[in-house]
Amino acid sequence: CFRIAQEAVTNVVRHARATRLTVTLDTENGALHLVVHDDGVGFDVAAARRRALSGESLGLLGLEERVELAGGRVAIESASGRGTTVRVSLPLGRAGDEAAP
Repeated sequence: CFRIAQEAVTNVVRHARATRLTVTLDTENGALHLVVHDDGVGFDVAAARRRALSGESLGLLGLEERVELAGGRVAIESASGRGTTVRVSLPLGRAGDEAAP
């Protein structure tokens, strides 16, 4: 979770030209929820994914891969002039962990 948050915040610092950045961390229903939101310039998420897949920019792809490897989900919402919100949900506990009888 730390590395995912680090990548999201690094992207804000490098690209967003934001004046505000919020990071929230919460737990609910056996999951850890991370939200990184900025009031920056925003971007076209689909275009950024295409650039990442062609090898031009790997930050977004790396973030999504980390979430996937941890068994989580990620949603990235952004629009030009409206900032960006990255929402990540990660399961608490590892695969195969079960409560003792």
